[in-house]
Amino acid sequence: MALKGLRDFVKFDAKGFLAGKQLLLMQESELKDFDSGKVIGAKLMVTIWTDDTQYKKDETSNEGSELDVKILGLTAEKVDRNNRGFIKLKNPSGVVFGDFQNQLSLKADGFDFVKERGGEN
Repeated sequence: MALKGLRDFVKFDAKGFLAGKQLLLMQESELKDFDSGKVIGAKLMVTIWTDDTQYKKDETSNEGSELDVKILGLTAEKVDRNNRGFIKLKNPSGVVFGDFQNQLSLKADGFDFVKERGGEN
């Protein structure tokens, strides 16, 4: 018998996952409500620039991977080479999903630009 509702009890440690990572803001786009099509915030595309996170397996790294971060209430701005920068997410949270539990949906309350060697370190 398959149990239901188990995902409600699985917690993802977003702060732990982001510890030791530098996130480079690459792009912002409008975040729209699926049903109404109304703009409800912004979706950030970030690249994990460096990954010094301590994983259980030494060879594990997510360096170079891209993440989408949803931020409700944020107005999307154009990002180009002149205003890319490293960011730190405010109150990040996430949900792991997918058949192999290798997909991540991240949300945050906002973000701040940080110095070049900043990020989540």
